[in-house]
Amino acid sequence: MIRNIVFDMGNVLLSYEPEKYVDKIIKDPAGADAVLRELFGGPEWPMLDAGTITEEETVRRVQSRIPRYAALVPRAMERWDDMLTPLPGMPEIVAELKAKGYPLYVLSNMSLRFSRIFQQREIFRYFDGYVFSAIEKIVKPNPAIYRLLLNRFHLNADECLFFDDLPQNVEGAEKVGLHAHRFAGTRELALFLKETL
Repeated sequence: MIRNIVFDMGNVLLSYEPEKYVDKIIKDPAGADAVLRELFGGPEWPMLDAGTITEEETVRRVQSRIPRYAALVPRAMERWDDMLTPLPGMPEIVAELKAKGYPLYVLSNMSLRFSRIFQQREIFRYFDGYVFSAIEKIVKPNPAIYRLLLNRFHLNADECLFFDDLPQNVEGAEKVGLHAHRFAGTRELALFLKETL
């Protein structure tokens, strides 16, 4: 029996579209492409999620690779979390699950910026707890991060239903014993919840 619902954050609860963000703040196409490739697509971004590098060091490293566009890098880094807005329909789904009495949790690969986002976004007022990778220095699909969530909040794996947009993270949850489903949009999610819960 499902008693707890666990959500990934990026592209599940909140949209994550760095291409649109970069195009919005950088009008030079070549500069936008460079920042998108070297900042959001560079080797440092997963390191931020893992908590093994600071934003300041990330900016310095990216600037060294694209010196021509060095001034654009801190600008893009400063407000990148502005792009993280609730996916249409998700606040309503979350509110409905909470109204039905389900404890809700977030399990996300995310940098230390998460704590600010969690405080600022209205959708998170429905949630009972969270685990994010940068603080724990463990990233999905490492089994340890799923077990940490279970242990911290005293949850039974077989009573949890986890949603993530990446198949490897869904598989990681299943290996630890959670029920898991790949997120494929709010419409599909609403149908799945109706059939499952």
